[in-house]
Amino acid sequence: WKINMGPLATVVRPPPKPNPQPDGLGYNPRCLSRDISLQSANETRDDVVAALIKDNKDIESFQTVFGGEFAKGKMGAHVGGHNTIGGDAGSDFINSPADPAFFPHHAMVDRVYWTWQNLDLEKRKDAIAGGISGIGDGGARGTLDDVLTLGEYVGVGNITIRDAMSTIGGPFCYVYA
Repeated sequence: WKINMGPLATVVRPPPKPNPQPDGLGYNPRCLSRDISLQSANETRDDVVAALIKDNKDIESFQTVFGGEFAKGKMGAHVGGHNTIGGDAGSDFINSPADPAFFPHHAMVDRVYWTWQNLDLEKRKDAIAGGISGIGDGGARGTLDDVLTLGEYVGVGNITIRDAMSTIGGPFCYVYA
């Protein structure tokens, strides 16, 4: 499977050839790499995901545990899923969608969130926490009225976070069975 951009921030060893552009977005074709990690897979076990859903009553704690508490040595089910297949998909945030496994993994992320949300839909339907940078807690806090820009190449117009909070509202129309 050939990928064409990155690396931007890889920890793959040996590292692939550097990207021709400093931002990591230049054309850089190479074979996809993987590095299966049993340690990471432990972060995605059924009992770990069940505890995530049951034990975190507010969005901030849910997101923190799901995304990883690195100071406590835990990568969380979201990061654990990326790192289970390792290589490009687990080591380079920008490049991870180049791996076909990215999409079923993120369907799992969506389903876990959907399950948590539906356990107390009245309180959790519009629960939001965290910054808008996408990395860490830095930056301005997100709001329901912030716009998600997917870009013209996706074929979907911009929507607000509020419109993306429900799988049956806004532009979406799906439930998990």
